[in-house]
Amino acid sequence: MSTQEKIFEIKDLQKTYEISKGFFKDPLKINAVNKISFDVYAGETYSIVGESGCGKSTTAKLLLNIEQPSAGQIFFKGVDISTYDDKQWKEYRKKVQIIFQDPYSSLNPRWTVGEIIAEPLQLNSELSKKEIVKEVYEIMKRVGLNEEWYDRYPHQFSGGQRQRIGIARALVLKPEVIVCDEPVSALDVSIQAQVLNLLLDLQDEFNLTYVFISHDLSVVEHISDRIMVMYFGDVVELSSVEDLFSNPKADYTKRLLGAIPTL
Repeated sequence: MSTQEKIFEIKDLQKTYEISKGFFKDPLKINAVNKISFDVYAGETYSIVGESGCGKSTTAKLLLNIEQPSAGQIFFKGVDISTYDDKQWKEYRKKVQIIFQDPYSSLNPRWTVGEIIAEPLQLNSELSKKEIVKEVYEIMKRVGLNEEWYDRYPHQFSGGQRQRIGIARALVLKPEVIVCDEPVSALDVSIQAQVLNLLLDLQDEFNLTYVFISHDLSVVEHISDRIMVMYFGDVVELSSVEDLFSNPKADYTKRLLGAIPTL
């Protein structure tokens, strides 16, 4: 359940990439994210949608500090993250986690399920080995993975099960925010609904805030509270899920909605 507490406050966020045009020519500058501003409230699912190349994944990387903005500010619980010291960054990385798009490439094939899920605890906690194993078993159970699979390897699982491993890895540090970067786009349609329903259940249980990245409006309709539509680095529409689907304002949003397959 969302509240009026702001988790993220984004102000005039911009990310510019320079592309070389040759040794004697000035580089071409492209704004992947073009001075966008938005807020994310605690407990909500804030979805960012648009075609490939619109800037949604770049925005996610900026929130995760995988990349640094060219301009603008990101406030987390009222504090500008660019002012963080090493201790604050360590806490931030525990509180803001990510579920990756591809469950096939995001898991180390040489590690067992137990090792994959335990790694964040080994790096970010002072728990004993026995306590870590207990935590891993608990989170595996919560996401629908059997305890006897602890010593299995990723190639022994289906795509949906692998994504559950990725979800468990993100959850094990008990974060406040999870950035979901197209978490169901690599899965069969029949499995997508199962994973989305699991995410909704986990959100209620752990009071999570989601920043949900997707190109598929039919997916975000099922899970979102608010939706931000991006086009070539700009925000073209921001509204509640009900308003966006019943009364879209931007022409680009109307085209996206028109592209949804219907029976």
